[in-house]
Amino acid sequence: MEIVELGETAVIGIEVVADFGQLRSEIPAAWRELFSRQDELPALGTGVFVEASNHLGDGRYREIIGAVAVVADVAVPDGMAVALLPGGRFVHHRHDGSVATIAGGYQTIYDWAAEQGLTLGNRKLDVGYTADDVQQPHELYVDILI
Repeated sequence: MEIVELGETAVIGIEVVADFGQLRSEIPAAWRELFSRQDELPALGTGVFVEASNHLGDGRYREIIGAVAVVADVAVPDGMAVALLPGGRFVHHRHDGSVATIAGGYQTIYDWAAEQGLTLGNRKLDVGYTADDVQQPHELYVDILI
Protein backbone atom coordinates (compact mmCIF):
# COMPACT_ATOMS: atom_id res chain seq x y z
CA MET A 1 0.00 0.00 0.00
CA GLU A 2 1.35 3.39 -0.92
CA ILE A 3 0.38 6.96 -1.71
CA VAL A 4 1.19 7.95 -5.30
CA GLU A 5 0.78 11.02 -7.49
CA LEU A 6 -1.05 10.44 -10.76
CA GLY A 7 -1.34 12.90 -13.61
CA GLU A 8 -4.63 13.58 -15.33
CA THR A 9 -5.85 10.35 -16.91
CA ALA A 10 -8.23 10.06 -19.86
CA VAL A 11 -10.14 6.78 -20.18
CA ILE A 12 -12.01 6.11 -23.42
CA GLY A 13 -14.63 3.39 -23.58
CA ILE A 14 -18.15 2.27 -22.80
CA GLU A 15 -19.99 4.40 -20.25
CA VAL A 16 -22.37 2.94 -17.68
CA VAL A 17 -24.39 5.17 -15.33
CA ALA A 18 -26.45 3.06 -12.95
CA ASP A 19 -27.48 2.40 -9.39
CA PHE A 20 -25.07 0.19 -7.46
CA GLY A 21 -27.41 -2.82 -7.63
CA GLN A 22 -27.59 -2.60 -11.42
CA LEU A 23 -23.83 -2.59 -11.92
CA ARG A 24 -23.68 -6.37 -11.47
CA SER A 25 -25.45 -6.85 -14.82
CA GLU A 26 -24.51 -3.62 -16.60
CA ILE A 27 -20.73 -3.90 -16.18
CA PRO A 28 -20.31 -7.41 -17.70
CA ALA A 29 -22.42 -6.27 -20.67
CA ALA A 30 -20.18 -3.22 -21.07
CA TRP A 31 -17.05 -5.39 -21.02
CA ARG A 32 -18.53 -7.65 -23.74
CA GLU A 33 -19.32 -4.62 -25.90
CA LEU A 34 -15.88 -3.11 -25.31
CA PHE A 35 -14.04 -6.29 -26.24
CA SER A 36 -16.14 -6.64 -29.40
CA ARG A 37 -15.12 -3.07 -30.34
CA GLN A 38 -11.56 -2.98 -28.98
CA ASP A 39 -10.07 -2.32 -32.43
CA GLU A 40 -11.76 1.11 -32.35
CA LEU A 41 -9.84 2.16 -29.24
CA PRO A 42 -6.52 4.00 -29.27
CA ALA A 43 -3.47 1.75 -29.37
CA LEU A 44 -2.96 0.26 -25.92
CA GLY A 45 0.65 -0.78 -26.12
CA THR A 46 0.24 -2.94 -23.02
CA GLY A 47 -3.01 -4.66 -24.02
CA VAL A 48 -4.42 -3.82 -20.59
CA PHE A 49 -7.88 -2.34 -20.07
CA VAL A 50 -9.22 -0.27 -17.19
CA GLU A 51 -12.37 0.53 -15.28
CA ALA A 52 -12.74 4.09 -14.01
CA SER A 53 -15.44 4.62 -11.41
CA ASN A 54 -16.98 7.74 -9.91
CA HIS A 55 -19.63 7.59 -7.18
CA LEU A 56 -22.15 10.27 -8.15
CA GLY A 57 -24.08 10.14 -4.88
CA ASP A 58 -27.42 8.59 -3.92
CA GLY A 59 -26.10 5.14 -4.83
CA ARG A 60 -25.44 6.02 -8.49
CA TYR A 61 -22.15 5.41 -10.25
CA ARG A 62 -20.53 6.43 -13.51
CA GLU A 63 -18.22 3.75 -14.86
CA ILE A 64 -16.07 3.91 -17.97
CA ILE A 65 -14.84 0.53 -19.19
CA GLY A 66 -12.03 1.08 -21.65
CA ALA A 67 -8.46 2.07 -22.33
CA VAL A 68 -6.23 4.86 -21.10
CA ALA A 69 -5.59 7.39 -23.86
CA VAL A 70 -1.90 8.15 -24.05
CA VAL A 71 -2.32 11.26 -26.20
CA ALA A 72 -4.63 14.15 -25.42
CA ASP A 73 -6.22 14.65 -28.84
CA VAL A 74 -7.36 11.11 -29.58
CA ALA A 75 -10.73 10.63 -31.31
CA VAL A 76 -13.54 9.10 -29.26
CA PRO A 77 -15.33 6.36 -31.24
CA ASP A 78 -19.09 6.70 -31.80
CA GLY A 79 -21.09 5.33 -28.88
CA MET A 80 -18.14 5.62 -26.51
CA ALA A 81 -17.31 8.26 -23.92
CA VAL A 82 -14.24 9.75 -22.30
CA ALA A 83 -13.72 10.20 -18.57
CA LEU A 84 -11.07 12.65 -17.40
CA LEU A 85 -9.72 11.75 -13.99
CA PRO A 86 -7.98 14.78 -12.49
CA GLY A 87 -4.45 14.24 -11.31
CA GLY A 88 -3.67 14.15 -7.63
CA ARG A 89 -2.80 11.90 -4.73
CA PHE A 90 -4.16 8.35 -4.73
CA VAL A 91 -3.84 5.32 -2.50
CA HIS A 92 -2.44 2.50 -4.62
CA HIS A 93 -2.77 -1.22 -3.92
CA ARG A 94 -1.67 -4.13 -6.12
CA HIS A 95 -4.42 -6.76 -6.08
CA ASP A 96 -3.02 -10.22 -6.82
CA GLY A 97 -6.30 -12.11 -6.45
CA SER A 98 -9.04 -12.86 -8.93
CA VAL A 99 -11.33 -10.29 -10.52
CA ALA A 100 -14.12 -11.68 -8.33
CA THR A 101 -12.24 -10.52 -5.22
CA ILE A 102 -11.34 -6.99 -6.37
CA ALA A 103 -13.95 -5.52 -4.00
CA GLY A 104 -11.83 -6.97 -1.18
CA GLY A 105 -8.79 -5.22 -2.64
CA TYR A 106 -10.62 -1.91 -2.49
CA GLN A 107 -11.71 -2.66 1.08
CA THR A 108 -8.03 -3.13 1.93
CA ILE A 109 -7.43 0.40 0.61
CA TYR A 110 -10.30 1.86 2.65
CA ASP A 111 -9.14 0.09 5.82
CA TRP A 112 -5.54 1.23 5.39
CA ALA A 113 -6.59 4.81 4.62
CA ALA A 114 -8.73 4.92 7.77
CA GLU A 115 -5.75 3.73 9.83
CA GLN A 116 -3.65 6.52 8.29
CA GLY A 117 -6.29 9.18 8.97
CA LEU A 118 -6.89 9.78 5.25
CA THR A 119 -10.22 10.79 3.73
CA LEU A 120 -10.80 9.16 0.36
CA GLY A 121 -12.79 10.54 -2.54
CA ASN A 122 -15.27 9.04 -4.97
CA ARG A 123 -12.92 8.23 -7.85
CA LYS A 124 -11.42 4.80 -8.41
CA LEU A 125 -9.24 3.36 -11.15
CA ASP A 126 -8.69 -0.36 -11.74
CA VAL A 127 -5.95 -1.22 -14.26
CA GLY A 128 -5.39 -4.83 -15.27
CA TYR A 129 -8.18 -6.32 -17.39
CA THR A 130 -7.33 -8.26 -20.56
CA ALA A 131 -9.48 -9.23 -23.54
CA ASP A 132 -8.41 -12.87 -23.23
CA ASP A 133 -9.46 -12.98 -19.55
CA VAL A 134 -5.98 -14.00 -18.38
CA GLN A 135 -5.72 -13.38 -14.66
CA GLN A 136 -3.00 -10.91 -13.74
CA PRO A 137 -2.43 -8.38 -10.97
CA HIS A 138 -4.68 -5.32 -10.94
CA GLU A 139 -3.40 -1.90 -9.94
CA LEU A 140 -6.13 -0.30 -7.81
CA TYR A 141 -6.27 3.43 -7.06
CA VAL A 142 -8.62 5.56 -4.93
CA ASP A 143 -8.28 9.34 -4.81
CA ILE A 144 -7.36 11.09 -1.57
CA LEU A 145 -9.27 14.16 -0.44
CA ILE A 146 -7.35 14.86 2.78
